[in-house]
Amino acid sequence: MGKALEGTAIGVTTSSVAVAEALQNLPRTAAELALEMPKIAYRLRYRAGLRTGDLPRSDADVMKLFEKIPGTSKLGGDERTIREFLSDKHGSHIIPRSQGGSNGANNIVWEIGVDNLRRGAEVMTVGEQFYIRVYNAVDSIICNSGTIARLGITATGTAILTQVIVTAISYSLDLYRGDITVEEYKNLIVEAAKAAGIATPIVFLILVAVLALFPEFAVILSAPMVVAGFNALFGMSIAMPIVQSLLRHAQAGGFGIETADACRNALGGSTPA
Repeated sequence: MGKALEGTAIGVTTSSVAVAEALQNLPRTAAELALEMPKIAYRLRYRAGLRTGDLPRSDADVMKLFEKIPGTSKLGGDERTIREFLSDKHGSHIIPRSQGGSNGANNIVWEIGVDNLRRGAEVMTVGEQFYIRVYNAVDSIICNSGTIARLGITATGTAILTQVIVTAISYSLDLYRGDITVEEYKNLIVEAAKAAGIATPIVFLILVAVLALFPEFAVILSAPMVVAGFNALFGMSIAMPIVQSLLRHAQAGGFGIETADACRNALGGSTPA
């Protein structure tokens, strides 16, 4: 498990450097955006939640909305790729206009159109904002896996592992939201692991480790439905001690012996292979 976590950490670090370099040449001002990506610039300034007769957005708000588009959709500065990500998204108001919400970028998130319409005039909850943020990140990675691979991020087996973990995270989000059942979650994770040729315990351990690295995922890890889904993978209650240990070490700034022991003990005294 230690080697697997180390490999994931190296992959994440390598990815971060490659992504940062690939994003260096993106437009930095609204004027540059209008010149290099005119269709995107037009949508951010005059649409994305605006109605006929509304004042266009300021340069600052245009760039704030541009920044809210996941970086993996902006790799290479390809306008077509960004438009593909936005093709099914609305500029959704966190606080609806009917309740005094503004058209400013701070009150707008990119959300699947059908979800925005389904909510209607209700205020967007913190949980919904969180889900949208993570969904967009996963959606962007999946849609742009080819571009990411061309950057050299996905060398060796990191590509396969990354794809499986992203898939597993998306299933965890679906389970957390109630879109799938525990049994469906179990079957989907097992099938994803089989398709990639990776043992299910390894997928599980890497999944919770990756989730624990991001504080905003704590709500998912601690959700009873998701813990039940984790446990269903093995037919026993092993998720909670692993999750608690990983979260504790993540909060302390690192992983150590306690994590490895908790994982080994929860899995019956042996390291999964």
